[in-house]
Amino acid sequence: MKKSLIYFCRLGLAVILLTGCKKKLDFEYDNRLSKEPIAGSITRIVNITGSDQLRINNTKLTAFIAPAIDGSYGEKETRGTIYFPENGRIGVGTAFTVPQMFVGADGQINNIQFSSLGNRQALPPSRSFVAKNDPNNATDYYYVRYRPNRESYLDSLIAVPRSISPSSNPASFRIRLVNLSSDADRNSLPGMFRKGAMTLAFADGTPLAGMAAVEPGKYSEYIDVPYGTYQFKVLDSDGKEVPSSSSYVMNPQTGTLMDLYGEPGIGGKMDTWLTYAPIRSYQPGGVYTIVVSMNTDCSIPTGNPNGETYNAEGNTFRIIADIADPVNMTYARMQAVAAIPGTTVQWKTGNGNLGKPIGFAEATAYQSFITGVQSVKAYDNNGKLLAEKELKLEPGDNITAWLFTAADGKPAISFVANNLSGKFFNGKAGEDGSYSMYKDGFPTWMRLMNFCPQLNEVSFRADNGQQFIVGAGSKAASATDHILLGKPVVSDAYVQFMLNHPARVLAYASAPGILPGNFMTHVAPLENRRFIARPDLYKTASLPNKEPGVYTVAIVGETVAAARMIIVKHNQ
Repeated sequence: MKKSLIYFCRLGLAVILLTGCKKKLDFEYDNRLSKEPIAGSITRIVNITGSDQLRINNTKLTAFIAPAIDGSYGEKETRGTIYFPENGRIGVGTAFTVPQMFVGADGQINNIQFSSLGNRQALPPSRSFVAKNDPNNATDYYYVRYRPNRESYLDSLIAVPRSISPSSNPASFRIRLVNLSSDADRNSLPGMFRKGAMTLAFADGTPLAGMAAVEPGKYSEYIDVPYGTYQFKVLDSDGKEVPSSSSYVMNPQTGTLMDLYGEPGIGGKMDTWLTYAPIRSYQPGGVYTIVVSMNTDCSIPTGNPNGETYNAEGNTFRIIADIADPVNMTYARMQAVAAIPGTTVQWKTGNGNLGKPIGFAEATAYQSFITGVQSVKAYDNNGKLLAEKELKLEPGDNITAWLFTAADGKPAISFVANNLSGKFFNGKAGEDGSYSMYKDGFPTWMRLMNFCPQLNEVSFRADNGQQFIVGAGSKAASATDHILLGKPVVSDAYVQFMLNHPARVLAYASAPGILPGNFMTHVAPLENRRFIARPDLYKTASLPNKEPGVYTVAIVGETVAAARMIIVKHNQ
């Protein structure tokens, strides 16, 4: 009996100790920017002007704190609100879903007022707008400065219906063009105003299939496009490129970009003859609008040698997501290149043919694949299997399959993963590098490959054997030196050229410990303007040195004597 009593006493003590030692949490941490449950309506306001404050029905939605320095908000002037929790301001080029609480019983959203507490942007006097919320028809109200003729502009709230339905093809996205451009007046800089009916085109200036010219004040139908990375361009009625809004300095006479590090010219800067258009990834299931409107954020030089600039007005375009970018967990993209001379190649996968048959130094079009293991095969024009290899595709992959002759003389396949994100590591890791990534929206990146079986390694250089002039995020040596046969560089794989700087490429037969090696005089250098897809696209006084994009430059050919360099551009 004593033993049983002792046992129960110990058990009771243990229960008391466990209960008494239970840790009580006296705090909670919620890292969400917005903690308020705010129901949204079907109506959005898209802020295209320089306004940063918003009021609806006499309720302040933004913080209404003026900047200490005009045009520059510091931490003291930044205070989140429940509607704009990040900084308390409505951003330029952003879409704001109007909360349902501001929709009246009649469906009206009354007394919408925009304003700015700085003087950097020349804004017209604030006035009140009304919007209509129709639960059956999603609508965007674009807040723009609209001048349909040469008279003074007015701030306008223009209703444009939007689609919230994705493409019927789950591997595609939908995109359209809205033309809210304005005319130049007598005081405007003509070079900053692209005019008339406008067309949405791919990077080489080819209009999207089914895309007609859009007159001012109108919008196009949505066009279905296979998902991927694109540099869409907007062309005016004269075929000139409309610039996208950016921080680049522009030439007021041409509307094209100035090179901050160039030779003397206007304001000590040189015209690049390039027009800024961002390279962006468009996700499967996404819906997008490209809108052209007049903005006053175009930075142009004053003419002073110290590089001062001021803001001028001009027609520019912005990209608006009509629905939040979907997360791609399903699809990858792949193309293929034939690097064996004298052979027509038909590429095949488990999905069937990968594009049409291609000849030497040609590339197939991209094709979308559901992720997973794919068996990739290359056949000659007689149906003979040349090579096959398996590849596991992950969501968002962009792969190029290269058919080449390996060192043993047999055909082989090399899979190369392309980085089309524009993101790169800045070299400062910190704890884990999470905040050490930069993004280049206008990259000219070049990867270098070796597919000549008589060259175990190749190194690539600019003129006189010098390294390329690159941006701060590029380690040129790792991307250019000792490139082995059929093997891509994985770390710091791209030469990242600075804006419009020369991209002339020379090939050297190198060896371990020898750089750059023997200059291959019989391999014609790649000239700068080989990186321009369609020279006739440029309605400028001169051609740029090169076009932005993500490229692979490869040396191909079965012998050293027959070797040459080719270019494959991976964004469209």
